[in-house]
Amino acid sequence: MAIFERRYHQCNENIDDTILISCIIETAQEVNGHTEYLLRLQRGPSKENCWRLLKRYNDFVTLHKNFIKSGIPLSLPGKRLFGNMRPDFIAERRQALQQYINDILMNPILASSLPAKRFVDPDTYSQSFHDQAVQNALLCLRHENLWNLGTSLGAIGWRLRKHYFKVTPKPPDSKASNKLVKSSSQTHSQSKHFLASNASNNGSGSGSGTMFSTSIDLNKLEGCELVLEWSEYGPDKYIEEKELTGIFKSVTSLQHPHIESVVYAAHNESGCLTIRKFHKQGSLKDILCMATPKNTFLSKYGNPKGRTALSMKQVANYGKQILEALIFLHSKGFPYGHLHSGNVVIIDDCVKLLDIENYILGVPAFYRPFFVQHSKIHTPEAIDVYCFGHVLFEMAQGYPLQESVVRQISECPESLKNLLESILSRDACRTNLPTLEQLLNHTFFEQHAAGHSQLTNVDDTLKPHFKLTLNAKEMIKQAVQKAENRLRDEQKSVKNQKRIVRVQELMSSEEEKRKTKQKAKLEHKQSKLKQQASLQANNGRISLIATASGSVPEYADVASGATASSSSTIIFQRCDTTGATLTSPDHREPIFKSPPPTPSAYQRSKQASNHNQFAQQHSPGQSTSLANVERQSSTPNITTSDDHHGGNDNDVNEDNGLEKNRSALLESICKFNRGSLRKVRSND
Repeated sequence: MAIFERRYHQCNENIDDTILISCIIETAQEVNGHTEYLLRLQRGPSKENCWRLLKRYNDFVTLHKNFIKSGIPLSLPGKRLFGNMRPDFIAERRQALQQYINDILMNPILASSLPAKRFVDPDTYSQSFHDQAVQNALLCLRHENLWNLGTSLGAIGWRLRKHYFKVTPKPPDSKASNKLVKSSSQTHSQSKHFLASNASNNGSGSGSGTMFSTSIDLNKLEGCELVLEWSEYGPDKYIEEKELTGIFKSVTSLQHPHIESVVYAAHNESGCLTIRKFHKQGSLKDILCMATPKNTFLSKYGNPKGRTALSMKQVANYGKQILEALIFLHSKGFPYGHLHSGNVVIIDDCVKLLDIENYILGVPAFYRPFFVQHSKIHTPEAIDVYCFGHVLFEMAQGYPLQESVVRQISECPESLKNLLESILSRDACRTNLPTLEQLLNHTFFEQHAAGHSQLTNVDDTLKPHFKLTLNAKEMIKQAVQKAENRLRDEQKSVKNQKRIVRVQELMSSEEEKRKTKQKAKLEHKQSKLKQQASLQANNGRISLIATASGSVPEYADVASGATASSSSTIIFQRCDTTGATLTSPDHREPIFKSPPPTPSAYQRSKQASNHNQFAQQHSPGQSTSLANVERQSSTPNITTSDDHHGGNDNDVNEDNGLEKNRSALLESICKFNRGSLRKVRSND
């Protein structure tokens, strides 16, 4: 499907494996009776490097099995046999899988592993890096036929494109006797050396390359375990093939008491091959994690069973030796840039740095995801200073710093705390970091390190020696400038992305504030309406109570607009046709047992005349209809105050007499007994 195709094309250059890849599970869909999740992947801050993948739940299960050996706790949602196609269950599982993949990609050890890379970017990492490494190593070794390639040591390192093999030197044969000479400084009983050879082939085929080696003492190598390292070129490889020959020749001749020498080196158009001594005690990271050196990277450092920190004396001595080696390399115009605890070995209380050739190979640094977040860290010296701060922190605390800056330092001397804060604090990363010379002269090393320099106690065979040609220095300088430009561009992209995220957070917060304000207004309005309804209900109950307490109602004339008293309430119940009966609020018994009095003839005539006059004044054409409505109304006519005060005394007496007669008649009707009646038949 076209929607799942990549939006960008991979270039032929090697990809920086340290660039973080983000993953968002956009949606889930049902395909052929199972659920597939649509993943949107993005490499780095640029939205152009984006692609989409479809993954099933079983793909997450397979990925999880590869991480079990790491010992890192990961929360993968479990399976469900029934109801696994329900929309609510799929939505819940989608959120759980999103959290699971976030935990993997935010962990530097898991994110750099090959299973994680193949899961998020199968097109780039689906190839077999191990088979390619074996093929290239054999091609580089077959020209001189000096070494036997042994078995692979597995993924003992963190790099995906670097592989380790056992290697042994071949004994010299008769055909190569012309290449064997005796050293002028040795007697006839001493062993022979291989002459340094420099065979160059300018061909561009897969088997072409350049091999060179220093003179090798077989007696010194006897009993030593050697390791062959094959590494592919990285994205910062800016030195041409023909110039690499002279630089590698200088690297193989380098001597320093705190730098591990290279026994053999070769390179072709794909990468570089180096042979060094393998130290059974492992690297500094193996010592701190109490791990076995030949175990895989995930099992060693994922969740180590034990950790140990070094003493302050060891931290000061090892740190001082590392600074001396870095200062020596920078004085020769050769940057290191790859300092971390995995590239440091401790031999007889002496530090030795590994992989000094990584910078000219252009491979990314271990701490690149950290210092790419700080625009002030872009020069080779600043990078080495920053990496040295991480190594110093790990030696003192026993565990690595998982963030780009340090937040709190405890359980260490004040001098070490000041030293670490001068390198790893947020303020230090925003400004210029100290130089290597300034770090070497810090009070921490004066207080805890040995007073004498380690360089004064070495013999002449280990005197520092490293010579680069002017052309090699110029090529390295140009490569450094190009690497700095790429790093600055990436730092700008990261900074812009952070700014965009910050603006989006502010906008979302303003939107949330607006929604919260509207919600508060609505809730206030609803509470006010509820309060008003409650008050009305309470007023109704108070009126009923007042009526039940015996308050006398007051009537008012409808035409005059006067209302009844607010302290009493009258409840009318409709009777048959006799009028209305006033009842008490509890509806148990009527207040007046007899019907209301009927108005007199004079009152009826007066009310009719008043209504006719009112109708004629407002609508003459409707006077007749209003009179009819008045006569047809079943509501009893109630006398008003005007009727009582407007008539004369005779009218009042006449009304009282009629009222008495009517009451007596009604009372006699009520007392009449139907049982005394008898039926009479007529003859008609």
